[in-house]
Amino acid sequence: MYAWKCWRETRASFFFLLILSAAPAILITLAPGIKEHNGWWSFDRREYTHDPVLMVQMLSPMILSILFGSGFLSGAFLGATASGSELDPGTIEYLWTRPRPRASFTWTHWGICVAEIILITTIPTYLAAGLLGLLTGNWNEPMLLTAPWLLALVGLPMLGLTTAMTAVRRSAKGGLVFSSGIVVAYVVLRQIAVGPLHLNLPPLFGGPVRWLFLFHTPESILFPWGSFTTIVVFAILFPFAAQYLLQHTEV
Repeated sequence: MYAWKCWRETRASFFFLLILSAAPAILITLAPGIKEHNGWWSFDRREYTHDPVLMVQMLSPMILSILFGSGFLSGAFLGATASGSELDPGTIEYLWTRPRPRASFTWTHWGICVAEIILITTIPTYLAAGLLGLLTGNWNEPMLLTAPWLLALVGLPMLGLTTAMTAVRRSAKGGLVFSSGIVVAYVVLRQIAVGPLHLNLPPLFGGPVRWLFLFHTPESILFPWGSFTTIVVFAILFPFAAQYLLQHTEV
């Protein structure tokens, strides 16, 4: 029952984020073939068949430049709907009268949100990839076929971070503001370190996206170990922190 409750409370954000990702991705895929002639709009598929390989290579990074933040935003907004957000309005009292461990509420919500993040990153990317393959006849799209799972990986630690901050701040708004503040503070710190101090700090949870855009270069070997391990650790560590806080919270 709680899984259904999580879906009902997150479905508005889910559909909004899905449309926000899918619409621009499809529009960019169709843009080269949309022509205007004498005030009339038409679609010319020949733009895709002149050089299918070049068209795929040109459009794939453009599509991903629109979608690269989909997992990150999904993690932030869905994480703010965690059970910790019900502490401030007092609705958590009813939940905790159910014959279930408090930890189950945290991990059920986490599981539902992970599934939604995967759908938000896979559906728009594969729609664009399928459409591009049909138009060009070229289905060799390594960037687009790999991208959804890497974009989802970026969203998982952000989901965990927002879940933890929501438990700390006892509200959805507070969790979203504080998790966003942590990310912004790190971005500013990284700019200072990379610029004036000439230090090489990695982008926050951005290893998968960086690896994706460096897909055909020797630098791509940097991603699979360090970044992946960091992401998995933080994606699980933060929900554990939220679980601990909620386990010892009195209402």
